[in-house]
Amino acid sequence: MTFLRSLCCLLLLACSVQAVEVVVHSSVSETTLSTAQLRAIFTMRQTRWTDGQAIQVFVLQSDHPHHQRFSRDKLKMFPYQLDAIWSRQRYSGIGSFPMQVDSASELLLLLETTPGAIGYLPTDTLSSNLRVVTINEK
Repeated sequence: MTFLRSLCCLLLLACSVQAVEVVVHSSVSETTLSTAQLRAIFTMRQTRWTDGQAIQVFVLQSDHPHHQRFSRDKLKMFPYQLDAIWSRQRYSGIGSFPMQVDSASELLLLLETTPGAIGYLPTDTLSSNLRVVTINEK
C-alpha cells in the first residue's frame, strides 16, 4: 500500500510541472523548427539562424523541472544526455555550453533583451515580446 501511495504522489508531482514552450527573441524570423533543428541548436551544433544572425541559447539548470520537461518533451532526450553532449563538445574544443540561468524570471529577461536568443519558458510566463516557435515532429 505504501508503494502505491508513493507512486501516486510521484505521478501527481510529475503532472504538476507545467508545459513549456520554445520561444525566441522578436528579432528571430523563424516561426517553425523541426525536432532535428531544435536539437542542433540546443546541442550547440547550429550557431546561426537562416538570416545569419548568431544564435544565443539560454537554458535553466539541468535539475530544474522545466529544463527536464523541455529536454524530454521537445528534444526527445534526457537532460543527462544533453549535459554529456555539452561536456564532450566543450572539452574537445569544438563547442561550448549554453548560458545557464537559475530561474524562469531570469530566463525571461535574457530572452527578451538578447537578439537572436532562443530558450523555453513555462506557458504561464510567456511574454508578448517573445515569439513562440512551433516544433514539427519530423
